[in-house]
Amino acid sequence: MDGSRSERARARARNLLAQIAPLPDDSEVQRLRELSMDYIREAERLELNRVTPRETGEQISEALDAIARGFFARFLQDKRRD
Repeated sequence: MDGSRSERARARARNLLAQIAPLPDDSEVQRLRELSMDYIREAERLELNRVTPRETGEQISEALDAIARGFFARFLQDKRRD
């Protein structure tokens, strides 16, 4: 699959997810989102500069999994309150 198809697929998936389960507008969710985006940007910067990160790929994956779990736990808490 070429890059443009991949980008379109990602954009469509983000759009569908936003329609199905919009994020609550609260500071904790915003903080988690910013944290995950910072982590991804830093990983991309290191990759461009060919810098070997101190963390292994497994540690990075675990960190992103923890962010995702926090994200979804917060979402489920908010759903229960509704």
